[in-house]
Amino acid sequence: MPRRHRYIVLCIGIIVLLLSGIAFAQTEDEPLVTIMLFETDLREALSEISLQTGVSIIADQTVSGLVTADLEDVPLEKALRMILFTGGFSYRKVDDFYFVGLPDPRSNTFGALVETEIIPLHNTKAQEILDQLPTFLSTYVKGAPGGNLLTVSAPPLELQRIKTLIKQLDTPRQTVEIRVLVTEVSAQAVKELGNSWLEFTAEKGQSITEDWSGAIGFDGNVLSLETNIWGRLVTKLRLLEEKQEAKIHADPRVLVADRQTAELFIGDRQILPIRADTDEASRIERIEVGVTLKVTPTIVSGDEVILSLAPEVSHFVSEARPDLVVKRNSVSTTVRLASGQTAVLAGMTMQDYYDITKKVPVLGDIPLIRWLFRSDVKREADREVLIFVTPVIQ
Repeated sequence: MPRRHRYIVLCIGIIVLLLSGIAFAQTEDEPLVTIMLFETDLREALSEISLQTGVSIIADQTVSGLVTADLEDVPLEKALRMILFTGGFSYRKVDDFYFVGLPDPRSNTFGALVETEIIPLHNTKAQEILDQLPTFLSTYVKGAPGGNLLTVSAPPLELQRIKTLIKQLDTPRQTVEIRVLVTEVSAQAVKELGNSWLEFTAEKGQSITEDWSGAIGFDGNVLSLETNIWGRLVTKLRLLEEKQEAKIHADPRVLVADRQTAELFIGDRQILPIRADTDEASRIERIEVGVTLKVTPTIVSGDEVILSLAPEVSHFVSEARPDLVVKRNSVSTTVRLASGQTAVLAGMTMQDYYDITKKVPVLGDIPLIRWLFRSDVKREADREVLIFVTPVIQ
């Protein structure tokens, strides 16, 4: 036989011996179980396996019930899983024996059945992870609601499953840019214009792209203008503002993480002195009036967002003479939008009441002739508050 062939045969023989040694070592480390059980008491079944394998198996007071199984040359730990897991029991190897019981945190032997690890979170809070874990696993996990550490005490198999789930949930979140436009439009203008001024349609020579932008062209390339629906909307509101039929309060933009809440306040903070009816000293009261918007985006697919919106509009009943009489309107709703689409919240009406008296000092208070030197102005007007919200996934 050539030397090369003898070398190959020798190598194959060594590999076979190594594999046989590994298999033998595995068999030596973990005995095989051959047993047939039919409605056998679980404690008796564990005793029979212990006698057959020569490995001590200790069961706590929670172990009970019947088991039916037919095992032939099954490794010990696999045999234990097969007969224990249907009753919710678990096992743990301690030194040279196995301990069996119910992994219930209320049990006195819970600590002997579980392993404990502290897992740091990098992208989310503990409470968010706890809310998303399955109920049968969440009992093994503890953590402060606003903290970024989780303590996991679970049987070895459940521990690995929990660590895998936590790793999948603790991922960087996408962010959503929230564009908000708050405006007041006179109720009369809204009635005259109707809803047509909020419409956006593509006509001949126009097109709408996937990102909700519009392109206007002209034959011969004489005119080319690109804009988006948001720009068209702001332009229309600016035209109404020039006619004093609308007022744009703010056009803020804020970045917020997925499933987090952003709160915006657009308005005035006024400090008013309040005089007491008695001789007590007056006090200072700070009052906020304007528009408060709480928005929570939830990304449900690659390009869709569910927005939870809760706007509140407040204003003084008489802005000419601000006092503590404040009127508030609030609403909450949930809408589903594609990234770049705009939702409008309407139906919140603000009522203005003016009662102003202008007069010439002294002469304006003389009976009979005072009407020649003073003027009383009374005015009532309604304004519709419109809030436009556009989510853009970053």
